[in-house]
Amino acid sequence: MSVHLGKHIAAVDMGTNSFHMIIAKAEAHGAFHIVDRMKHWVRLGDGVNARGRLNEEAIGRMLESLKFFKQLAESYDAEIHCIATSAMREAPNQYAIAKRIRQELALVVEIVSGEEEARLVFQGVRSEGYIQDEPAHIIDIGGGSTEVIVGNNPDGVLAAESLDMGARRYSRKFFAAGNYTTRQIKQCHAAAASKIQAVASEYKSFAIHAVYGTSGTIRSLAEVISSFCEHDDATHLAIQDLKNIRPQLIEAVKSNALPASIEAERQATLVAGSIILEEVMRALKIKSLRVCPSALREGIVFDRIASSGRLPSRPIRAASQAMAKRFNLNRSQIKHVTQTAEIIFQACEKLLDLNEEAYRLLIAACQLHEIGLTMSHKKIHLHGSYIIGHSNLTGVTQRQQQMLAAMVRFHRKSSPNAKHAAFKSMRSKDVRSTIALAAILRLASALNRTKSGEPALPSIVEKKNKWLWSFDAQWFDEHDVCIWNGEQEKRPLVKLVGKPIKLSKNTD
Repeated sequence: MSVHLGKHIAAVDMGTNSFHMIIAKAEAHGAFHIVDRMKHWVRLGDGVNARGRLNEEAIGRMLESLKFFKQLAESYDAEIHCIATSAMREAPNQYAIAKRIRQELALVVEIVSGEEEARLVFQGVRSEGYIQDEPAHIIDIGGGSTEVIVGNNPDGVLAAESLDMGARRYSRKFFAAGNYTTRQIKQCHAAAASKIQAVASEYKSFAIHAVYGTSGTIRSLAEVISSFCEHDDATHLAIQDLKNIRPQLIEAVKSNALPASIEAERQATLVAGSIILEEVMRALKIKSLRVCPSALREGIVFDRIASSGRLPSRPIRAASQAMAKRFNLNRSQIKHVTQTAEIIFQACEKLLDLNEEAYRLLIAACQLHEIGLTMSHKKIHLHGSYIIGHSNLTGVTQRQQQMLAAMVRFHRKSSPNAKHAAFKSMRSKDVRSTIALAAILRLASALNRTKSGEPALPSIVEKKNKWLWSFDAQWFDEHDVCIWNGEQEKRPLVKLVGKPIKLSKNTD
């Protein structure tokens, strides 16, 4: 469904500390304006038990907040996009929670990787028109994680890291009792420095042309500095000011004397947030930054509008291509399998109820189906599934990554089975799509098994009681191994389409 002019989009940022929703109205030329907002302090980070699972109280707060968000969004007839970040992606019971939200509220929650979170933050800054041709640095300090991004307008994200240090996380870790001793402050500095210095070298090749800070933590720190230093500019923040005001910040937090604009829920996390920001700026040699009002939720809206109604512009193909290049996978074989898979997909998409997202996932799976060979020629489907499932694929949500891993898992050996553990936490619709896509990938791979000559390019005709797949006569005669292998691997697809598939030579 297209995002038409005047259409409303609700973007929900399910953060560690708070949930935010904006409702935006699409305008001409990909622009939008925000017509309503809602925010709840859900404090998911406070609801983690000894096993790292989100407890029932935290889940209850989450459900209550999303219920109100849904009611407001529906009053605008807005399509709703819910993005869960650090707290959810680290919880072992994340999929059970997402399933419960789906069942109780009929809302689909996308649990995104840190890299995808960073990309959406970048899109949010981009939506403000701040990003130019020269690379810009972006820092986003959330409750559970900190994203550090470099990107420009023509190329998008050039480098991104999501670090498991956030204002709420470090406040609980170092200042839980509300004490700010010299020792605790040093420990917090050391922990933050260790995290950012481990990845700082990745950013050294990028000249600093502009730096933007997003999120409530950075905006609040800019307001505090403006108030304490008695100047009117709360749109910029300098590292030297950040250092200078820390003693005053600590005293103000302890005595509840911060500016009235700083919400009470945020006050207790500002000291940790200031330390994290200082260490990030120090490691990246940043002297000052500009505060950007937009972040992840604006990025969701921008992404949705920029996609023109197609799959929200998460670059699945770009992520799989980058991974294939990094692992030096066989480009010729990828091309052949992709060409065959596209033909099969086009013949089956309506019958199997496959959409554009399914098509993009199939092409990504074609790119990566042999990645397991980089570990061993034995059990490549298992190795490949593990690599994909445990990699950082920028632009791919955890749900999509899970589907990709399952497709590669079942492109060889045992046929996909809905009862398999790989599908345990998936939505039923995603299970059906993944099984269908795995069957297509399986047959496309089988028909190109010899990895030589030309690709398998069947002409597919659906008859009343069977499917006729005819191949060029010369190709058919020269690829008997591929035909034999195709005969062995066509059964999962035959089961899905409900008709036998006959592989034959084109005699015309």
